[in-house]
Amino acid sequence: AAEELFVEKITTGASDDLDKVTKMAYSMVAVYGMNSELGLVSYGQNNSSQQFYKPYSEETGRKIDEQTKGIVEEQYSRVKALLAEQKEKLESLAERLAEKETLVYHDLVEVLGERPHPIKAELSKFVTAGTNPFSMPSEVSEAALAA
Repeated sequence: AAEELFVEKITTGASDDLDKVTKMAYSMVAVYGMNSELGLVSYGQNNSSQQFYKPYSEETGRKIDEQTKGIVEEQYSRVKALLAEQKEKLESLAERLAEKETLVYHDLVEVLGERPHPIKAELSKFVTAGTNPFSMPSEVSEAALAA
């Protein structure tokens, strides 16, 4: 969706993402019973020796394909609309990334604004630090070297 919106064409670069989302939608429909059209059934195949055997009819296979495609298309439209709605923020983020290779929390807040939900207190010290948590302050490293 981002390629179509920002580059105005779709390339093969997103093929892995498309493969993953299709498998996820298929699993929702055919394995996890998360589809009202087919109901609470699982057509999952756990045995690799049955990989060419489908435990359902051609009609059910068509329904699985239709429902899977419907989920993918619905979510593609939803994501495309969200990206279009947030286009200015995404362009600002891309510009900031062109300036700095690595962005930290305060960079993201400057570009995107505050988070809609607060960060959990136990994670806050790691997320909002703004520096490399693995680097040592110069006084500590000098003292360590002197010892």
